Amino acid sequence: MGDRQWLCYHRAVVSYFPEYQSSAAHRFLMVLMRTFGIGTFFGVQVRMYWTAAILMPLIFLSWMPQAPVAERLLDALLATGLLFVIIWSHEMGHIMAGWRHGIRTDLITLSPLGGLAHMGSPAQSPREELLITLAGPAVHLGWLLVFWPLQWLLPDRVLSIPGWSWCPIAFAVWFVVTTNVAMLLFNLLPIFPLDGGRALRALLSLRVHANRATMWATAIGIGGGIVMVVLAFTRPDLQSAIGLVVGVSCITASLQERQLARHVLIYQLQQREPWETDGDAWKRGAAPSRSERGPGAFTRWRQARAQQKAAAAAAAEAQFEQDVDAALERISQVGMNGLTERERQLLQRASQRRRGAG
Repeated sequence: MGDRQWLCYHRAVVSYFPEYQSSAAHRFLMVLMRTFGIGTFFGVQVRMYWTAAILMPLIFLSWMPQAPVAERLLDALLATGLLFVIIWSHEMGHIMAGWRHGIRTDLITLSPLGGLAHMGSPAQSPREELLITLAGPAVHLGWLLVFWPLQWLLPDRVLSIPGWSWCPIAFAVWFVVTTNVAMLLFNLLPIFPLDGGRALRALLSLRVHANRATMWATAIGIGGGIVMVVLAFTRPDLQSAIGLVVGVSCITASLQERQLARHVLIYQLQQREPWETDGDAWKRGAAPSRSERGPGAFTRWRQARAQQKAAAAAAAEAQFEQDVDAALERISQVGMNGLTERERQLLQRASQRRRGAG
C-alpha cells in the first residue's frame, strides 16, 4: 500500500473514531509513516521511510551471523545501498515510460516493501499501461546484461581484505545479479498490483472491457496474496514478516481496485454507458461489441485487398476509355483502313461492351 493510500485510510479512521487520534496506535503509525529525503535525480525527488533504513540492514546482518562485526556491517550497508539503487532504477523505468505518454512524476518513495513511483495521472489506455508497467522489469534486464557476464569474468579475489571471508567487489556483483533476477521474476508474477498483475489486466483489456478485465486480474491478485500469507506463516524468520505484509497489501489493493471498477471507468474511456449509470454492469461484462473493437486482422486484410482491386479496375477502365477515344480520333484522320490491328480489336471490344450494356 502506498503512502497516499495509508493517509486516506488514516483520515477515514480518524473521522469515524476521533479518540483514535490520541491513541498509542495512532502515534506508532505516524512514526512508521515518517520519511526523509535522499535527493533529487533527473527531476524526481526520492524519499525513504525510516523503517526501511533501519529494517533492511538488520535483515542483511542476519545473513552472516558467524562473520566478524566489521565484515557483517559492511556486508549489510553494501547490500542495503545496492538494493535501493536497484529499486530506484526500477521505478525510474516506470517514470521514463510515463514521460513518453505525458505523465509527470515528481516523487519516488522507498519502503521496506520496495518502491513507489507517485505517477501524476493514470494510464489512458491498456497499451499505455502495458508499456509503462513492463518498463520497470525491463530495467532489470539491463542490469543483468552488464553484471551477469561480469560475474563470470571477474577473478575470485579481485580485492582481498586480510582476515575477511569474502571479496567486497565479487559480493557486490553477485548481489546485483541475484537481486535483479529475484525482482524480475517476482514483479512478473500475475498478482495485482505487482507489475505482472497490471500487465495481465492491460492484456485482458485489449479483448474485453477494462472494468471486467480488472475484476478478473484482481481476483487472481487476491488468490496470490492469500498464498503469500500462507507461505509467510510457514517460515519463522524476519523475511517471512515482509512476505506477510506483501501478501496482505496485494489483497487490500486488489479489493480496492475491484471497488473502483464497480463504479468508475478504468483508463478514463470516453464512454458513459453503462458504467456511470449501472453499478452492476461489471457483472454482465459490458464487453465492447465487435463493431466497437473494430475488425480483426484478417478482415482488415480482405478489405484492403478489395480496395486495391477496385482501384485497379477503375484505373483500367479509365485507360480503356482513353484508348477508345484515341482510336475514334484516328478514324477521322486515316479512316477505318488506316487503323492498326490493336485499334480495330479495341473498337470491337468497345462495341461489344456497349451492346451488352444496352
